[in-house]
Order: sequence, then structure tokens, then C-alpha cells
Amino acid sequence: MSEGTGIVLVGLPGSGKTAVGRCVAERLGRPFVDLDEAIEQKTGRSPAEHIARDGETAFRTVEQRTVARLADGGPSIIATGGGAVIDPLNRWAFAEHGSVVWLDVSIDRALARLRSDPVERPLLAGDAERRLETLASERAPFYRASDFRIEAEGTPESVAQAVAVALADRSGASTSSWRTLFDTEVPRGHPFGPTHARIVFGRGLDRAALGAVLDQFDGRAPAVIADASLPAALPALDASLPRGRRMDLAGSEGIKRMAHLERVLEWLSDEGVERGDPLVAVGGGTVGDLAGVAAAIYLRGIPLVHLPTTWVAMCDSAIGGKTAVDLEHAKNAAGAFWPAWAIVADVEALGTLPVERARDGMAESLKCGLIGDPELWALVETRGLAAMIGVDDAARYAIVERAARLKLDVVERDPFERGGRRALNLGHTLAHALEVESGYSLAHGVAVGLGLRAVAAIAAGRGADPDLADRIDAVLAPLGFPFTRAFDVAAVREALRGDKKRERGVQRWVLPMATGRVEDVNDVTEAELDRAIARILAPS
Repeated sequence: MSEGTGIVLVGLPGSGKTAVGRCVAERLGRPFVDLDEAIEQKTGRSPAEHIARDGETAFRTVEQRTVARLADGGPSIIATGGGAVIDPLNRWAFAEHGSVVWLDVSIDRALARLRSDPVERPLLAGDAERRLETLASERAPFYRASDFRIEAEGTPESVAQAVAVALADRSGASTSSWRTLFDTEVPRGHPFGPTHARIVFGRGLDRAALGAVLDQFDGRAPAVIADASLPAALPALDASLPRGRRMDLAGSEGIKRMAHLERVLEWLSDEGVERGDPLVAVGGGTVGDLAGVAAAIYLRGIPLVHLPTTWVAMCDSAIGGKTAVDLEHAKNAAGAFWPAWAIVADVEALGTLPVERARDGMAESLKCGLIGDPELWALVETRGLAAMIGVDDAARYAIVERAARLKLDVVERDPFERGGRRALNLGHTLAHALEVESGYSLAHGVAVGLGLRAVAAIAAGRGADPDLADRIDAVLAPLGFPFTRAFDVAAVREALRGDKKRERGVQRWVLPMATGRVEDVNDVTEAELDRAIARILAPS
């Protein structure tokens, strides 16, 4: 990801982006572009007209295309629409264009400016103050991801001066290489530990940036459990880790067993790790799962920090606090709910993944699109292959972030999987059984792809969108997901009986009914299961 020398101004409606942007452009002798004006010039319609006629979703599509065009247009000063930061594709383009500056303004000051502005703003219709407060809360994770935060209460000239000084200070000083793309705080949903966890996505993690995250532990010495491949695969990330107590493990499903868990616990004890010392897990889902269980039960719970390095871990396994090890006949059958204190994902790590591991993450992202994000699903349909093989970094990041945000939303509503969170098991019921049958040699993504095809067959007989099963296949095929596999049907059925989602002997299933809509059921018949298995069983 390259970094340009342009400047992008973001902030709430009424933060003064256009006025400040013109002043900054004049000071620096740069061209100025107002995103909303550029959209109107290109399409003949203002943002308000787009939203009124076609809805906000359609407008955001037009906005994203305009952002991509402007970001490639040289080192200009771009004043964005207030909601442009919502789309991760836009934020990626902004970061490529140059420095992103958040003009932070109070609600009262923003309202005063808006009341004197003749521009129509349909997203603020009705109670403008309450709506603006809502927008400020919803968009905070995106605004906080800016390179600079500038207080924007003053005149355009004074704010422009502050922007110029901040940029000059940055260019003349040695600063962190870390650039944040997403920065949020979410409820942990657990009675022990802090009430909220910090979730950060960015690129170029260094010791200074990681140290800022670990500051919450008041100088306590972290213990690190890292994937053994880290020094060779991700030397910069490896160099950012705290020195001292460290255990390296060869990440694979094979380490998620009780014997390895005991080894980790004994190591923590030998190292004298205390209850307030954070355990930092660096690696993919298997390393994170093993470290998470250890953190949950050592001394009855120590702080956990995830530094996920794989697609699966960034968008799925590091999020939500479900952590477990495998038993011989049941995957993830022994574990605990133990949400991390912080998750910091350096998305540059995604560029080192082989296609097979990227496919694992893509399977989880597909699942999230089907559960509740049709725009994510559409992004995978149009740019998924390029993202997976590493020729479309922007799409890859956007797919990962959107999947992570979907999971964060689901987990916040149901932290202990008592209801809606069960939707995240879409495709996984049969997938886990296939993994058990294979002796955990089957790639997780391949198993989930097969699981999605299987439950789509069940859903097709229950009133699902008649095109959905074919649409799923049309997405899976170019991404390299196999449609069938040879397996021992009796062993798969036996593994299903050991699945952790069974209740009183009855298996729960999540069925895809349309893109963005699933159903949680417990009445799948033997005939339906037979049809599902037949759809993915390779001819003998």
C-alpha cells in the first residue's frame, strides 16, 4: 500500500471540512476538491437528491466510485462527505492518497453551522441534534482511525493553521509507521475484566503502536505466545513484540489439544506470570484459541491480547471470546468464553498468506455476508478472487473488516451464544463434522464451503430464495472451493452427534434463506440431512 502526499479531511456534517479544505489548499498551493460537489458535477445530482431518489445505499456506491477516482488524482486536498468514512474501501483510498485529518467538532458548534448552511442534509431530517449525536457515535471508529485529530471549533483560517502545523510537525519528526484504518471500543460482555475491549485494524504495526495498546496494563510485563513461523514470515511484526517471556508454537489444528494446553499452563507458571500480566497471542486461529483457553483458566483468568496474523483470525476467531481446544471426536469442545482486552490486527500480514490460508478466511467472510451483510456478499462476488490471490489489497481489507464488524455486531447482542449469535455457525455444523472425520487434516475453509453448500440444499426445500444455492456455487467455484469430497458418511454422522451445538440430543442448524437472512432451526429431518450430505459427497 503506497502513501501519497495529499490530504483528506473527514468529520461530521458541520465540522467545516469544505471551508477548512479551501484554506489549506490555498496555503499549500494545492488543488482542492469537495467530494459532494464532485459527485454532483459527475452525475448531475446532489447527494441529497441521490439519497431521496435511490436511498443511502445506492448513494454510497456512487460515492465510493468517486472517491476511488479522486484518490488517484494527484496530491489534492479532499473534503469528504461526513459519511464517506463508513466504507472501508474509501478509508483505504484515503490512506493511499495521503494524510487523513479528522476535524473534530462539538455537536452544538456543528448544529450552529448547519442551521446557517442552505445545503439540504436528508440524513439529519427530524431531530437534527439527536441524529447528529447518533452519527457521531456510529462514525467514531472511522474518525478515530485518522492520522490527526484537529479541534475544529474555530474559524476556517485558524483550523487550517492547526492542520498545517500538525502536518509540518509530522514531516519533521520521526514517527510511528503504524497507520490506523479502524479503531473501536466494544462491550466485552463478560463479568470479569474490563467492560470494554479495543479493536484496531491498521498497517505497519511497530513497537511504539503496540506499546500504546499495552499501556493499559500499567507497565506489567507481557507474556507472548507466537506462531513459530513469525520471525521468517513477518519479521517487522516480530520485531514489534515485547521482549522477554515468549513461547513459540507451530500453528496448526494439532496444537489445539489438552496436552499442548497443559504445556502452555506449565510455561506460564514457570515464568511467574501473575494475574494482572497480559498474555499476547500472535498468530492464526489455532494459536489464538490455545492461548485464549490458557488465559481463561490460568490463575482463573489473566488479560488476553490478540494480534491475529491470518484472515480467519482477523475477521472471526480472535473476535467474540469463544476460545477452545479440540477433543478427539469433537472440534472446539473444551473451552471458555474469555474475550480479549484488545485486538490489534496488522493487515499487512494478509499479504504473506498462501492462497489456501486466504481461502479459509474467505469462507468466514462469505458466511458473514450471507448472515447479514449483502454488500459484503456483493463485494466478494465482484472482487473476491482478486482479493484472495493478493492483487486487490483494498478489496481484501474491506472484506475482512466488513466480516469483522458483522461479527462484532452479532456478538455484542448475544455475547454467550444464547440466541442470535448462533447464526455465526452457518455452514459450520457439518464443516466441523467433516474436519473431525478427516482427522483435522481438511482445511477449515474447504470444510465451511462444503458446509454452506450442504445447508443451502436443506434451505432450498424450506422456501429459501430459489436462486441462492446456485448463487453460492457461482461464488465458491472461481475462488477454488471444491463442491464435493469423499468421506465416511457414518463417521460424519457420528461426529455430528458430538457437536457442541446439540441441545437435549437435537442438532441445531443455521439455514441460509437469502443473502443477508438466515434461520436457526432444530427440526432438520434425516431425509433433509441425507440430501445435504448427498450434495457434497463425491461419487465413489
